[in-house]
Amino acid sequence: MKHLTKMPSTPEIINCEKHGAYEVTYMTSMRRSGGVMAFDNCMTCATEKEVADEIRKKKEDAARDIENKKKRRESSRVDAGISKRNLYKTFDDYNCSNEGQTKAKNDCMRYVETFPHEKSMLMVGGVGTGKTLLASAMLDKIVDDHRCRIVKLIDLVRSLKATWAKDSEYTEEWLIDWYSNIDLLIIDEVGSQFGSDTEKLFVFDIIDGRYQNKNPTVLISNLDIDGIKDAIGERCVDRLREGGGMMVAFDWSSSRV
Repeated sequence: MKHLTKMPSTPEIINCEKHGAYEVTYMTSMRRSGGVMAFDNCMTCATEKEVADEIRKKKEDAARDIENKKKRRESSRVDAGISKRNLYKTFDDYNCSNEGQTKAKNDCMRYVETFPHEKSMLMVGGVGTGKTLLASAMLDKIVDDHRCRIVKLIDLVRSLKATWAKDSEYTEEWLIDWYSNIDLLIIDEVGSQFGSDTEKLFVFDIIDGRYQNKNPTVLISNLDIDGIKDAIGERCVDRLREGGGMMVAFDWSSSRV
């Protein structure tokens, strides 16, 4: 585009290497000095550029949306306590080589297929049998639509004890209430804590709170059922088993090498 002092008697003809000859278009200038504005760009080129820019913008917006969704998806899983090792683990990542593994996998799949519900679950068995992997796969299935958390019992106890500090951001009551009200709480490594009366009281307060609110809890432990009762108290186990709470046994050897 350029500015002319007056309208030419005949339109200027310009040759576009791509689209051939075209006429320059003119419009009276809005400047105080008057004159004419000459639009000497190839309009076909301009239109093609506009279309190309729009396509590029849509692609960039789509790529940005995908990246933002990926970040939100990762953030929801990290916030839910899923470890880096098990981030994005799904049921497809759990390989079955015996009937027990197949049953455990199917039980966990059915558990989240019918979620939300109020049935709790006990996952018990030796180390390296895939309990935490399956629990992480369960969370991956529902965490985008529900408030969930997987936490080691010893870390849960530590977080509650940390509220006793004068500069704590949370109170013990607030944290127990939060754990009691999320949609699904998975407590891992039950039995790894010291087993003091204070710890048992913490666990009871949370499990009982979830029981009263009809929120399900999943417990993971290397102990048998009697060992779990010793670790967290029989009252907790009774509440988890009530109303159809299931126990999934991981009674095979470790798959870790």
